[in-house]
Amino acid sequence: MRDTKKYNNLLSKTTLLVLLTFIICSDLYAQPAGGGYSQSYLLRNVGARPLAMAGAYTAIANEPYCLFYNPAGLSTLSGNPSFNSSYSFLEFGRTHASLAWGQSIAENVGIGLAINNYTTGSFIGRDVNGNQTGNFTDWQFAIIGGAAYNIEFASIGVGVKYLSDALVGSNTKANGFGVDFGTKFNVMDLFTFGASVQNVLGFMTWNTDSKEYNILPYTVRAGFGMEFGINDEEYSSRSTVSGEIENIYIPATRYVLVGLDAVLTQHENAPSVVLGIEAAVHEVLAFRGGIAIAGDDMNKYELFPMTIWGAGVALKPREEDLGLPFKTSIDYSISADYISSSKIAHHLSLNVEF
Repeated sequence: MRDTKKYNNLLSKTTLLVLLTFIICSDLYAQPAGGGYSQSYLLRNVGARPLAMAGAYTAIANEPYCLFYNPAGLSTLSGNPSFNSSYSFLEFGRTHASLAWGQSIAENVGIGLAINNYTTGSFIGRDVNGNQTGNFTDWQFAIIGGAAYNIEFASIGVGVKYLSDALVGSNTKANGFGVDFGTKFNVMDLFTFGASVQNVLGFMTWNTDSKEYNILPYTVRAGFGMEFGINDEEYSSRSTVSGEIENIYIPATRYVLVGLDAVLTQHENAPSVVLGIEAAVHEVLAFRGGIAIAGDDMNKYELFPMTIWGAGVALKPREEDLGLPFKTSIDYSISADYISSSKIAHHLSLNVEF
């Protein structure tokens, strides 16, 4: 009974926090936002694994990639340093790369740091009369620092972003900041629930004569994650110290993980609902796939609009097979990219845990 009251009390407090965050976002909606799409690369999914699952990652968030989706996941990481690096192979000279680190530094505290980098290909600039003014490249990056605190089954996290945008080939540049808030719950060991609000109070200030000031569009994410273990084990053993019976749980190395997310960006009429699945058929091999089951397509809200989808595979060699003092995995995925001629983008990630 006492545990139930404690659970309900903490759930009520966290729900209130989430509601207050949503109220803040509602206030932001009424503000001018420079078209609403400043630094739109921040709206792109990051990491081969989340991309393969169509971005259904808010409630999963169990890697340093959580800094790009839900910073509350930092407190659920192990005490060993973990690194995620990702590179997207895009057409027309565009590059999108990221690097993230995270780990727990205490029983209830996790921290992380990440870099998100995006560059456009070279393009020709013109003045108001149509005359060429030179070749330019837009270079944008974000440095994100985050921390999370875990209370029994609930975690609360925050991420702070420093943003930079430089038009290489000119003196035009901008700097700005943004804040992400996130929560993550383990609900009765049945499933996880996650929610986050990204780019709260985000802005960019330009060094142009007009001193243009852009407010970044915020994104609200909420989702569920559930794992179905195939070979997990649980057994009882008597402690050699106290003599008491202890329950010992061995996590599954073969499992099916399901994620379901609703994602709404400011100025959109309705959220995109995405479903992602990861099937670890062997301890060294996993397959992934994801798709938007509802979303906007050319200003029409439709079922299976095919605007967001992904697929991928992961190779997770065993430490003893490689003879390395750390765990590693290689993820590959493809996803929808409507700017490219093939409409497909390729992504590669390398993950290391010491």
